[in-house]
Amino acid sequence: MKKLSVILWSLLFAAGLYAQDIDVLLGSMSRKEKIAQIIIVAIDSQDTLHHAQQAELAEKGLGGLIVMDDNLSDNMQLVNELQAHSRIPMIVTIDGEWGASMRYREFAQFPRAMQLGALTDEDFIYAVGQKIGEELRELKIFANFAPVVDINNNPNNPVINTRSFGEDREKVAKFGVQYMKGMRDAGVAGSAKHFPGHGDTDVDSHKGLPVLTFDRARLDSLELYPFRKQIGAGVDMIMVGHLSVPALDSTGTPASISKPIVTDLLRNELGYDGIIITDALGMKGVAEGDVDASVAAYKAGADILLMPLDAEATIRDLDAAFEKGELSESDLNHRVKRMLGLKARCGMLSESYSPFVDTSRLSALANRPMSRFLIQNLSDRSMTVVKGSDKLPFRFHDNVAYVAFNATSDASKEMYKELRRYGNIPRFDLPADATEAQIDSVGKLVRRYKKIIVGFHSGKPVSSSGGPKRFARIDPQQLEWISKWADKHMLFGCYMGNPYDLNFLPAHKNFTTFIICYSDNEFNNKSAARAITVAGASGVLPVAAGGYPCGYSD
Repeated sequence: MKKLSVILWSLLFAAGLYAQDIDVLLGSMSRKEKIAQIIIVAIDSQDTLHHAQQAELAEKGLGGLIVMDDNLSDNMQLVNELQAHSRIPMIVTIDGEWGASMRYREFAQFPRAMQLGALTDEDFIYAVGQKIGEELRELKIFANFAPVVDINNNPNNPVINTRSFGEDREKVAKFGVQYMKGMRDAGVAGSAKHFPGHGDTDVDSHKGLPVLTFDRARLDSLELYPFRKQIGAGVDMIMVGHLSVPALDSTGTPASISKPIVTDLLRNELGYDGIIITDALGMKGVAEGDVDASVAAYKAGADILLMPLDAEATIRDLDAAFEKGELSESDLNHRVKRMLGLKARCGMLSESYSPFVDTSRLSALANRPMSRFLIQNLSDRSMTVVKGSDKLPFRFHDNVAYVAFNATSDASKEMYKELRRYGNIPRFDLPADATEAQIDSVGKLVRRYKKIIVGFHSGKPVSSSGGPKRFARIDPQQLEWISKWADKHMLFGCYMGNPYDLNFLPAHKNFTTFIICYSDNEFNNKSAARAITVAGASGVLPVAAGGYPCGYSD
């Protein structure tokens, strides 16, 4: 099926305009319309102050929109209203690494990339990309700024972390390609990011400028490797990050506005002929200082400018640069043709295409049974045992108890519900701030039970990106106190958090069995219970943590 991707993408192109028709459309555009066509702005239905300005931009030829965290119905209504102002349909895009749910809570959440990195079969990653693509295409969202192909080998990375498939360059490259191909076969363009590689950093480029201090040999062997694979597989877009990489540009200029990185390396040396898009141009990694980031990114070689601080000013400033003879009209035409070609491949420029979303169907689109089935399957297969796999699964009997640590969210309650399907076991709760006395008190209540299952929850349905911010927020001392129960009981720990947390929690080794469950959502809670009761666990660590190597499972 995957071999059909190129054929299907070609058919989607045929459904749009042919190259000569794109030339005709290009010839009908003014220079300012062409500049507007390579700009994408963010929209938010609650940000009513900017709706009139966005409508004006649409009338002036704005190329695209990126949807942000929002209510699905209100957001789609706004998209429809803005599309009505546009002569050429705007491409609607999303930063949806784990599906539409990354922006719309109405959708079920696919696992983050790190949890997918616990899988051993890349065919599942293709299925993820395909299902996410199907969700987005139903909403007429035709470009997803994913996959992340940064290799996360820095446990203190505050922004990539769980968004990466892990630290194995081969897995990151293979999984990234399969994710992209799955989306492409569903009719949605992917965007590999964050070139030239944001994984081994400890600075969030939203807040500052990360610096990669590695030499060119290291960059070639690691950071650039997954991007080469994406280029070979025909990815539609590559997003350039806001990263200083002195080995690639000795001036330290952020990659997104660096001609040596964007044009000399990505376009010329690596031979990438697809769309080059910037990361959001309002991020502090590039927006601070006197440099006009949008104009600098264009001059560096970017085809699409994502979320400039002031789109109107960007159009004016670039037009002024053309008037001064600083920029080439033929080069602008080439970049606009890349954008129009993308729209054509997605069928957006065919005469029969309507850019308007049927908002009466949104509820049905957000509740796709097959998506939920796949998510549960992925969760089941990603549970990762770092100690005591030979003790799983076990049969229930009267000597089993369940202890819930910080189980305050509805999602966390799913674990106990699932456990109750296999036995009428009692539940005991511990608060997030449990003292040694409280833990000892619960220890006395469960002392008659032979086996104790402990669910370590975060109290939140969705986890943050992590790094030093631990998901479950359990103090190492609390875990030490609980682990003392292992002197008299068999302890089975289900940790709804980041595997990197193992670095902070040495007491996990005192447990009979300890399972990494990645994040505290309904699917992982069910999977944790199933791992103990019926299924065991087959996931592997996507990163080195707790003294265990990448790829480890007990």
